[in-house]
Amino acid sequence: MRGRYPGRRKTITSAIILATISASAAAQQDTPEVEEVVVTGSYIRGTPLDAPSPVQVVDRNSIEAQGAAVIWDVIKNLEVNSGSITNPGSGDNTQVAGSANVNLRNLGENSTLTLVNGKRQVSAAATTRSGGEFVDLNAIPLVMTERVEILTDGGSALYGADAVAGAVNVIMRTDFEGLELYGDLQGIEAAGDLFDKTASVIWGWASDDGDTHFVLSGERFERDPVSVKYGNYFDENSEFLGTASSAGTLISSPFFGGTVNPAFVNQTVTAQNVAEGGSSSLIYTDPGCYTGTAVDGTPFQIGRLREERGERSGTCYEDNAEWNYIALDTKRDSFAGAFNHTFDNDVEFYSFFQFSDSTTIRADDGYNQSRGPTVFLAQPGAHVGSRGQVLNLGYYAPMAGLARPTSIPNAPVALANGGPNVAYYTNVKTGVPRTGDDNNETWTQTTGAQTGLRGELDIGDNTYNFDISYSWSGSSMEQTYKTFNRQRSEMAANGLGGPNCTPNGRPDFNFGFQPGADAWDTYYSGLTQTFFPGFVFTTRESLSYALTSNNQGQGGCMFYNPFLSSLTNPAVANSPELMEWMNELINVIDKRNKLGVFDAVISGELFEMGGGMAQFAAGGQYRMQNNRSRASELNLPGIPNAILSYDSAGRPNATHYVSNNFDCSMCAFNYDHDRNVKAVFGELSLPFWENVETQIALRYEDYGGNIGSEVSPKFAISWRPIEDLLLRGSYSQSFRAPNIAIIYEGLESSSVTFRDPISNQRVRAGLVPPTNENAEAEQTYTLGGPAPDVGNEYADTYSTGFIWTPGGELEGFSLQADAWRFEVEDRVLPQPPISALQPEINAFLAASQNPANYVLNTTISSSAAQPYTPCDPSALEAQYGRDSTQRLDCVVDPRTYMVDGIQRAANSNTANLITLTLGAINAGIIEADGIDLKLGYRWENDWGRFSLTSDYTHVRQYKLVDVPGLELGLKDIGIFDAAGTTGDGNLVRSLPDNKGNITFNWMRDRHGVTVTNRHIGSYKDLDYQTTFENGNDFVRSLVRKKIDSYQTWDLQYRYTHEWANEQFGTTNFTVGVLDVFNEDLPYRESSGLNYDASVFDGRGRRIYARVLMQL
Repeated sequence: MRGRYPGRRKTITSAIILATISASAAAQQDTPEVEEVVVTGSYIRGTPLDAPSPVQVVDRNSIEAQGAAVIWDVIKNLEVNSGSITNPGSGDNTQVAGSANVNLRNLGENSTLTLVNGKRQVSAAATTRSGGEFVDLNAIPLVMTERVEILTDGGSALYGADAVAGAVNVIMRTDFEGLELYGDLQGIEAAGDLFDKTASVIWGWASDDGDTHFVLSGERFERDPVSVKYGNYFDENSEFLGTASSAGTLISSPFFGGTVNPAFVNQTVTAQNVAEGGSSSLIYTDPGCYTGTAVDGTPFQIGRLREERGERSGTCYEDNAEWNYIALDTKRDSFAGAFNHTFDNDVEFYSFFQFSDSTTIRADDGYNQSRGPTVFLAQPGAHVGSRGQVLNLGYYAPMAGLARPTSIPNAPVALANGGPNVAYYTNVKTGVPRTGDDNNETWTQTTGAQTGLRGELDIGDNTYNFDISYSWSGSSMEQTYKTFNRQRSEMAANGLGGPNCTPNGRPDFNFGFQPGADAWDTYYSGLTQTFFPGFVFTTRESLSYALTSNNQGQGGCMFYNPFLSSLTNPAVANSPELMEWMNELINVIDKRNKLGVFDAVISGELFEMGGGMAQFAAGGQYRMQNNRSRASELNLPGIPNAILSYDSAGRPNATHYVSNNFDCSMCAFNYDHDRNVKAVFGELSLPFWENVETQIALRYEDYGGNIGSEVSPKFAISWRPIEDLLLRGSYSQSFRAPNIAIIYEGLESSSVTFRDPISNQRVRAGLVPPTNENAEAEQTYTLGGPAPDVGNEYADTYSTGFIWTPGGELEGFSLQADAWRFEVEDRVLPQPPISALQPEINAFLAASQNPANYVLNTTISSSAAQPYTPCDPSALEAQYGRDSTQRLDCVVDPRTYMVDGIQRAANSNTANLITLTLGAINAGIIEADGIDLKLGYRWENDWGRFSLTSDYTHVRQYKLVDVPGLELGLKDIGIFDAAGTTGDGNLVRSLPDNKGNITFNWMRDRHGVTVTNRHIGSYKDLDYQTTFENGNDFVRSLVRKKIDSYQTWDLQYRYTHEWANEQFGTTNFTVGVLDVFNEDLPYRESSGLNYDASVFDGRGRRIYARVLMQL
């Protein structure tokens, strides 16, 4: 036997449970008998008392006391969880909508291993924008959950890759007996009759001899959609607007013989931009905006409150707050069960199965818009003269053997129809005014099954425990939305749309390189450019048809009208038939992940040592992973052979792939990847001295291929010098292999905000260098590419702490403290944007050295009288001075520093960044450390049984060291320590450095009360500098340097009623309030919801009532 203080064992164990469980009613019960079982963090039987590594346990009573409706409600309250992306508005992509994940220590969802009954679970068939994978916690039914165990130091030595930050083990109720019926209703006070609704049932049977258990459960969860209008942060400064119309970019230059409709010119906004130091380029507004209204009669508005100084647009907006959500419409059915049977030889067959089906409707206001613009040519006669008439519809019809049209009366572009009267380019859109829709759906399914044999095995004189199992789990995710068919939309833009239209022109005419000077010399390269692989400005085929056909708007061919005149002028209204033909409901993503795991573990005693019996565990594992994805046909094959170039005779000589989904390319892939992993491990518990426990573990994993094999060790020790005090410490090494899709496909499309030096006109003018000090904030669309050379992540983890459980006068008190440190090397993350931009900066620096490469900035615009007019920077500086307006207008020609993978707005004098390619890299070193504190005190008197507990986590530092492209710090503002900051959203998410809670619990007879205070300390907003610098006066009046501290109070009352008729069993009635005082959320100007949704819950005061019948 091991040497211990047996008289204190029950007391210490109870104190540990008390210190690690907030608001647990179980802490009020009689001290339980201690049974040695396998605890998360070890394969050797023991108790939390024996664990040399910190393990936090949240049991079912604690889950209920927190008012949890789903597992996520438990995880989000853990102080060690930080940076999860579950809440709407948390800044990640739409794939993760409706799912939930855990992110221990903010080291990434990739770095936390989630287990079910100690077995690996398949990752959700969705990835975050940084390429992260995670197990969907929402797929785990709460009704079947017994407890959650959290190992908060590295677990790779036992569980393998992915447990870099630790492991979360959800233990299910596999031996439940009886019948429980449960109902829960929770609502946001401000939202009235909008609720979270849960109904569940669990039934369990056991044989008379206790050898057989059979459990079945089912759960239905429904969440009503809740608009941001009901959030407790919504006020007069909140602005949720959607585009109603945009005039687009008009090719109105007199040089090309065009005369723009003066009704489109917005002199007011143009003058305001000039007054704020911006460009003098004309701003255009759809004339229909001045009289247009939303469905409820609210007038459309021009511009937004938060437009950048000097860069205000003439875009027309309508309010769409009703369709921005803080809670998404969700319906989920979950089923789970277990069957266990123990044979006469004490060998147990066990099994567990689960199924979850979920539908989430993402924000959908009924509006739809293409990701990029397309070209709308002008009606015949709009552009005059040899240079400009090539921009008129049908001008090159003779090249197809047709007569050139002289009039197209139903062209929406025509002045007579209220159009701009010149060629232009703009996005394709529909759904104005907004009425709401439910086409943006995400369907997920998760299936799992576990089966195995465990028991005792006699070998010679020794008895060993064994566990042999196989588990299989699968996850699928399908995402639907409405999107524009590129080919159809481009044709309809120029009057050749509709299911019954046959253009009579030709698709292969080389219109960009005809004899003589014309407008295409200026615009061809820009209007046919490839923004990134698979996504172009406009296909050459559609413009060829538009220029060589003469049946636009005739014989079944229809025009698409992007302007608000489509709502007011029946002659140019958009046909419902046409819009249905252009705008398709598609399954844009269909992903399916599968994971099969074979585990074999044997454990037992070895020999006596100074402090007791040495024990061991050893085993092997074989994992079979398959990740499959199918993109929509609009994405793949898309347009597989679009014309890319022509030979000297004008014949197409090269083609390329173009996505036919006008929303995106590289947002969905076709792949079918397998990954098989073999592993063996060993674990020793060696009590060298009295009251000393040690853990020595070693795991070998072989991935094969470029990843190869890795060895992960762990060493841990605990020592009880006196019976009231337990000291412990651990060291481990962990690793994680890069995700399969990262290696072969790369990061999926997303967006990012960062400081871009090229967008500053003084930089483009060569007046200041392209450095961070001269950069401006930019938001851009991003995509990735395969990363075959990306390597493994590695981590060294250190933990040391103590548990003090004094007796005597302090009986019932406990104090636990654990200091921790993670040193993570080569974490796989997206490349920092400024690093990806460096090739363009280098090209710009080279081009800026040649005075012949400078043009007048005002002539880059499509409305310029003489496009790309050359200028001499030295001459202008000598004549007007270096700080003059004339010198500032002389900039480096953007055509001289174009590079692959980086695209800026065509013909724009503000150099707005459109797309940026971010690769996956191994990103330097992360050094994170801090301390966890847990205090507890329990006592009894005539008034009942009481407990007071507190959990607190402080993150001392989270430094990023030697990260390529991060030489200027997070957000390029010189900060490398993310602790107590909002992070950058890619490398690290918001990380408050102080989080804690205090929970008071009282129980007497049938009554119970729980009161919880939750606190999040203040932290810095790293977006402050760029938000302030680029903000207008309104923004500057609101932006704050830090996110204020925040605390909420939760209250719960419960009553247990025992019915006179024993057949009715007992019924627990519970009522509670979350965020009792409806605490104001800390304001964050730079976030889409005006608060940090990755940290805070914007739903405000919530009231719930629940009934649990136990029969």
